[in-house]
This record gives sequence, C-alpha cells and structure tokens, in this order.
Amino acid sequence: MRVYHKFKSNVVKTFALALILLVSRDSISQEISAKRIDSLININGVLDEEVWESAKFLTDFIQFEPVYGAPSSCETFVKVLYDEKMIYFGFDCKDSETDKITAKITKRDGELENDDGIVIMLDTFNDNNNAYLFTVNPLGTQKDGRIADNGRTVDFKWDESWKSVCNINPDGWSAEIGIPFKILKFNKENTEWGFNAGRRIARNLEKSFSVGNLTAPNRVSQFGTITQLNLGDLFVKRYTIIPYGQAQFQKGEKPEGKAGIDIRYNLSSNLGIESTINPDFATIEGDVEQVNLTMFELRYPEKRPFFLEGAENYSTRIRQFYSRRIGEIPWGVKLTGKINNWKINGLATQSDPSTAGADVQPEENAFYSVFRINRELKRGSNIGVIGANRYYENKNSGSVGFVTTLFFTDVLGMTSQFIKSYGEADMGTWTYFIRPSYDSQFSHFHVRYSHTGEGVMENMNATGFIRDDDRREFDTNISKTFWINKHGIESISPSINYNQYWSQKGILRSWDDSNSLTIKFLKKWKYELEHEEEFKGKYLPKFEKDFRNRLITNELEYDNKKGLSISFEYARGKNYDRDLEKIIGGIDVKIIEGWNVEYQFTKHWFCPVEPDDNSWIHHVRTSYYVNKDLYFKVFYQTKSRIYGCFTDLEFDMLRKTVQVLFVWRFLPPFGSIQLAYQEGTTLHTETSNQGKTLFTKLSWVF
Repeated sequence: MRVYHKFKSNVVKTFALALILLVSRDSISQEISAKRIDSLININGVLDEEVWESAKFLTDFIQFEPVYGAPSSCETFVKVLYDEKMIYFGFDCKDSETDKITAKITKRDGELENDDGIVIMLDTFNDNNNAYLFTVNPLGTQKDGRIADNGRTVDFKWDESWKSVCNINPDGWSAEIGIPFKILKFNKENTEWGFNAGRRIARNLEKSFSVGNLTAPNRVSQFGTITQLNLGDLFVKRYTIIPYGQAQFQKGEKPEGKAGIDIRYNLSSNLGIESTINPDFATIEGDVEQVNLTMFELRYPEKRPFFLEGAENYSTRIRQFYSRRIGEIPWGVKLTGKINNWKINGLATQSDPSTAGADVQPEENAFYSVFRINRELKRGSNIGVIGANRYYENKNSGSVGFVTTLFFTDVLGMTSQFIKSYGEADMGTWTYFIRPSYDSQFSHFHVRYSHTGEGVMENMNATGFIRDDDRREFDTNISKTFWINKHGIESISPSINYNQYWSQKGILRSWDDSNSLTIKFLKKWKYELEHEEEFKGKYLPKFEKDFRNRLITNELEYDNKKGLSISFEYARGKNYDRDLEKIIGGIDVKIIEGWNVEYQFTKHWFCPVEPDDNSWIHHVRTSYYVNKDLYFKVFYQTKSRIYGCFTDLEFDMLRKTVQVLFVWRFLPPFGSIQLAYQEGTTLHTETSNQGKTLFTKLSWVF
C-alpha cells in the first residue's frame, strides 16, 4: 500500500509540474547565399582574399543561453564560399576583451564546450533530420560529429579530414574552415542545405546561434538555409584506399607482422560502401574501469574505428545492436547513405564470439549483420526498421523491429520501438516501448511504458544489449533549468525521475525514485545534489530477498576556463544490505600550450566486504600535441583491492594497464606513422593481461 501511495504521489507531482511547461515559440531562421569561386583560398585564419570581401554575410546571432532570445553580447559575421572541391566558411568573431578569450584545448575531439569557439551544422540533404557538425576553438582545435533523428542523437565518434585555421587579432578572432565535399554525403540536385552556425563565449557562459528561438541547438528541422548552391558538376573522388602494415614485438614471444586495408567507395554523392580486411584494433585505448553497483551487466563504449562510423544510426533506446558483442574481426563491410527520402545503413562481419567475452567454445566464427532503413517524414520525423542477427552454429539469434521518432510540434514528440526477438527462447520474445515527451528550450517532461518478455534477453544479447527482461515498466521524468544570472548564481536545474516495473505476472520487482538539484555559479563553480532510493523485490535468480537501496551523492566542480578543472564527488548509502561509501575525484590541467594531463580516482568501500569489492581505481591520461597531426598520448590505469571495512587499508594490485602512443598523421586523418607500447588488460572482456608489447604501424592513403 505504501508503494502504491508513493507511486501515486510521484505521478501527481510530475503531471502537476508539467502544466507549467506548455509554452513554445516558432524558430526564427536565417538564410545565407553561398558564392561559387574559381580562385584559391589560402586557409590561414585571415579573411584577406578579395572573394571574402564580395561574399554576403550573416550576422545578428541570438542567445540560447544564458539569456534566451537576447542578442549575442559580441557580434559575429559568417560568410560562405565554395569551389569544385570544398565549401568554405569564414567567421569574424568580434570581441573587445581579447585577453579574456578562452582557448585551452589542443586535443582533437577534446572537450571544446568550455572554450570559446564556433560551430557549423550542415543538413546536406535538406531533410530536416540529419546533419554534420564541425566545431573549432580559437586555437583551431577540431571536433566533428553527426546528428541524427532530428537532434535526438548526437555522435562525436565520426572523424574525417577537413581544414581549419584560427587567428586571434585586436578585434577578436577569426576562423577559416574548409570542408571537402568528398567527406560529405549529399544530393547533387539540391540547391539548398540546412544550416545553423553557433558561437560560444566562455567567460559569459554564452551560446548563441544564427537561428533564434531554437527548441534545442541540434534541432535540424529548425535550421536556417544555405542557398544558391550549384553542385551538379562537382567531381568527387569515388574511392579512398587505406592500406597498413604493423609489426608487433612482445617480450618473451616471437615478433609478429600484420597487414590490412580499408576501402571506401562512393557509389554516388549520396551513397557509399566501406570495407575492411584485418582492421587494426591493437592500439585502441583501454576501457576505463567501472564498479558495478547493480546486479546487471555494465555497458562499455565502443572505440574501434570500423564500428564508430555510422554508430549514431543504431543508438536506439532498446539497443538492438551493441557492437561490443563482436570481438576481433577478419573483415567487415558497411553501406551508408540515402536514396530519395530513404536513409539506408547496413553492416556485415564475422568474429569468434569468445573474443568478445561470450561463454562459448572458440571453435568457429559467427556471422553478424545489422541494418536500419528509415523513411523521413515532415517536421523532422522518421519511421524505420532495424534488424540485427548473429548466425552461429547453424542458428540465428537477434531481433527485427519498427522504430519511430515523431515530432507533432516543435515541442511535442514521441519515440517508440516494437521488436520481435528470435533465437533459443520461443516464448515471451516481444519487447516494445512508447514514450511521448515535451521538450522546450529548458524544460523536459516524458512518460514511458515498456514491455519486455521473458525470453528477450536470451535472444537479443547475441547482438544487442538488454540488461533485464520479464518486465512491464513505467517511467516518468520532469526537469527544468531556471536561469538566474544574478546573486552569484547562473542557473538552477531540478530533476525528478520515477521508475517502476513489474514481472509479466504482475509481481512488483522494482521502483526507483531519483531527485537531483544542480546549481551553476557565476564564479566557475557547479554543485549537484542527488538522492536516489530504490526497492528491489525478491526475484530469483537475481534477488533472493527484498532490498531497499539508497544513495546520497554530493558533487562539486571547478573550472577556471583557462585550463584547470577539478571535480570531487562523495556518496554514501545502502547497497543490497551493505553499507556503501564512495569518492570520485579528478583534475584536468593544461601544463603548457598543447599539453594537458587528466587524473581521476574512484574509491569504493562496502561493509560487510566481499573479495575484490573494495577497490581503488586510478587512471591518468595525458596528451601533448605538437600540432593537430603530431602528438603523444599516455594512458595509465590501476585497480587495487582494499581490505577491511572503511578504515583498514591494505592494498593488493588487481590490474594494471599502460599505453604509450606516438602518432604522426602525414596524410590526415588516416595516413600515419604510429609507435605504441602496451602492457596489461585493455578491454573489459579480456581475461588475461597483455605482456609488454611494442607496436609499429604505417598506414597510407590513396
């Protein structure tokens, strides 16, 4: 009865708060015409060619935060040119306080969000659904990614070769950016692309965009437009061939050699095939250790380049494709692109399942295949089909499902999936969810109902990621950011989330009540308080009795916007009938221009203690960039056992990982020379340590 009243009160509270959110505005779009040129652009960060003078410009950026809808505090001018090979963007970022410009990140794809910078988002099919994203800071440091599902998915794992040079001058700073057409997929017949440009001013905590009244910065359907494109006669190179050779020298073992090749072929400007033979995964950075506070499997991020390209297309709520289920592969092939209003993605490969940690005998390879086909609709909505399959020992396991992302208005939408799984289990094989939501500029509200049959996990985890099955689940969340911008406070963001699920027979298995409050201060500090309380009901074989878990977490962060950030987190509570205490801390510091060091530690105590539970985890990551294509990286990680409860500190090393990497990309980003030293376990699926090993690798681009 108490659970019922708690559930009822949380639902009433959530719906009552949701009533204040129902306000929306139409976006205010801008368009800019692109000028075709015949003369060469010297990308040096200075807009000094005559063609820049004659190009039309776009200005009047509008703040998204901290003062939504207000003009940007500094003027920004954008111009667009293009020739037969590239599209060029010129930015003139005015700033009367150049000594306060923040630019500390030199690592490619680093955390540029806290630096000054500019961002370009290109909807190259003008489909209101998908886009490329490019951003640079005043040092010219690059970060790129892809946007899918009208901004619901943003993936920064995509990497390509493009040019950027920035220059700080007495009036502020400027940027010249050149993006080759050959790295983009687009429709040659289109004369317009969707376009949004943004600027960050770190000291003012400001983000402004060329489009006003955005619901979200990445909402593709609200972008402005680049006009007057004439791309029909462009000559885009159809293929890229990237061969490599690698030598491996491991202590106590005979030297080994390995060779492989990647081939990328564009069937047209809008459709391409990528294939790989013997891809090199040897020097991928190791997984950061995690401590599991649940009874369910942990999910680790993908880092292997072959699986990163196009990964945003499979990032659905019910994860039908989890590439970490696939281990070492001898070959792989992918298809990506669009045909009219149909977006097409597919992948096929082979692997021995035991190399990814599967509990099988390492006897033969399995064949894996996955696809997603989407039909794009109005308002940035889409519907589609996703399938993922593993063929192993003459048996198929996997799933096929229907997925939707719908936008009824700029703020009201719904996502859903309906999936039929197949494999060893033949009963309880359906899973689905439906999730209507409200998303305005700084407010969110959703309710979700999910159904997961008893056999879903057994079938789908050959290719996907399902933590638990046999459940009927209700979930709701409401959150809002209140911008204060006075009394030393930038913003206050409360969030309430309630989750409850039952078995298919109606037995209460769990409820979870999570509440958080985040306060951002104007003086570079942020504080977050989170309280979580959950009930886990008796459910064999996972739980032998009822449990009541709770955790109170305090987190404090400091960022001086000049290259120093510090964070500290302390949590205490109950975890499955044991006392739990944990501390997490870290520091990220810029030593000199191009060199930064990050250190983080995690410490867990449980009482009463069980073997390997109490642990210290340390990791250090440092990189030194001579320039964006010549750099050194070091990754060092240890995990040690702590004996006793809370105070008895006796250490025993459980695991150690060392990786040192030197890279010179003489044909960026793929043609390179690499030297790497590696020691210890790098992947969480590995059961034995890698001996002291030196790798050398040469890759070329044709």
